[in-house]
Amino acid sequence: MSSERNSDHDWLAAEQLAEEKQHTGLFAVAACYDPQQRLMHVTLKRGFTISFPKERSQVMAPARDEDLLQIEIQGFGRYIVFPKLDDGFTVDSMLIGRFGNDTWERIWAEKNSALIAA
Repeated sequence: MSSERNSDHDWLAAEQLAEEKQHTGLFAVAACYDPQQRLMHVTLKRGFTISFPKERSQVMAPARDEDLLQIEIQGFGRYIVFPKLDDGFTVDSMLIGRFGNDTWERIWAEKNSALIAA
């Protein structure tokens, strides 16, 4: 019985978060990967597009370009998923500039310290 209540609570919390995101417009409405430029483009409901290089993302960096061409937007626009990889990233993490785990972020920052300082 308590696990049923927990899942009801989780469902309500998820619905509330989705509603909040709908009001802010900070959720994905389109996403595509450009293999020629090696850039990921995510368009938000708010009306702007964020683009970043494939190499910036822990999920995308080791992937073959052809595995990044099929993209799904899930969870009310909160998740960008690559079905061929069975992995993806959240829009929230993208918005704060976090594209991997702590180790990935540290290594990326060390390799790209000149970009970060600019």
